[in-house]
Amino acid sequence: MERTDLRAQKPKIAVSLTSLLLLAAALLAVGGGTAGGAAFPGANGRIAFASNQGGNWDVYTMNADGSGVSRLTTDPATDTQPSFSPDGSRIAFASNRGGNWDVYTMNADGSGVTRLTTDPGIDNQPSFSPDGSRIAFIGKHGASWYGDVFLMNADGSDQVRLVEQGGIEDGPTFSPDGQRIAFGRTEGGHKHIFTMDPSGGELTALTHGAFDDRQASFSPDGQRIAFASRREGRTAIFTMVADGSGVTKLTGKLSSGMPAYSPNGQLIAFARGGAIFTMNAGGGGEVQLTSGRGSQAWPSWQPLVGPSSGSSHAQGGLRIGRPILDRHRGTAKLPVTVPAAGTLSLRGRGVKPLRRQPVAGAKTVKLLVRPKARTAKTLARKAKAKVKVLVSYSRDSGGSEARAKSFSLRKKPR
Repeated sequence: MERTDLRAQKPKIAVSLTSLLLLAAALLAVGGGTAGGAAFPGANGRIAFASNQGGNWDVYTMNADGSGVSRLTTDPATDTQPSFSPDGSRIAFASNRGGNWDVYTMNADGSGVTRLTTDPGIDNQPSFSPDGSRIAFIGKHGASWYGDVFLMNADGSDQVRLVEQGGIEDGPTFSPDGQRIAFGRTEGGHKHIFTMDPSGGELTALTHGAFDDRQASFSPDGQRIAFASRREGRTAIFTMVADGSGVTKLTGKLSSGMPAYSPNGQLIAFARGGAIFTMNAGGGGEVQLTSGRGSQAWPSWQPLVGPSSGSSHAQGGLRIGRPILDRHRGTAKLPVTVPAAGTLSLRGRGVKPLRRQPVAGAKTVKLLVRPKARTAKTLARKAKAKVKVLVSYSRDSGGSEARAKSFSLRKKPR
């Protein structure tokens, strides 16, 4: 397919053969360092992610509380880097099933796989535009060892190079209004977050310093950007205002990356230690969604649009109140308010799961929080045990939300 360069070509940077080999290995590796595509407004749907739990890397989806895991791809090659379309009906992903890395799309249930790129080089890290008509991606073509930002129509036509050689780019993602593309770019030995106009205009650096920033993810209102940074010695997740100001750290001592905002803007999914977690958009309330065999990475959140995801949905109708502690039993009742008929579930660290509790309509119910065996032993010993719970709500008319809550169970000593 025809490709057009929008930026004048810059002089190639000379590198040693060793550096080229190391760079090629890094770019070809599954851990290519991308975020999970853009975050589009709506109600929270399922989370797509890549996992090698089946023996090789494939694309999976799960509910926002980690339940209902479904494997979408089964090709013996590597399928990874999923990114939902703005209407939640399609997933773009990268695969080497054709002999080299290319961008593909499929329906949200795994059907209808379509190959979009056919260049003999490497194409990966796709991300849809807010209107679903275009896909940004990273391409490495010809003799180039650099990853450049490209843009194409959602059917693979009219592929255009937006950023030319002179830096190494990764992880392109659109702002929700479609006016900017954010991406990571290496210049001067460090990677930082840049933005540019989708027409190929000048680059704007949002971060600076002797450290690496990458994996940008816009909030669904476009006001903030979550990203991963090594500015404090290990990779952590930060957010900043969309102009680069107001940087705030969200995660602590454990290395974390690949942030992806939820469609309602209240949660961020991310990867840590080979598992997918969620946390509150302002930090805290971390809940591990995946565990067990294999590793999981590249979370991307499905937006649910239409009548079921109106303004009240997008802002979130699920609310959690202050837990009511039973100090005799070491349990708690958690007040949960829902806006309409649906189903609640509860899971988390240190507590027994509550699989399904139907709710007939808009009301407040009290979910029983019971300690697991180890937590119960801690309560018996110390009279106090900290727990983290994730409450998930599926509306009967469509759409879902999840909220996390951390608190301590207490029990009077006998």
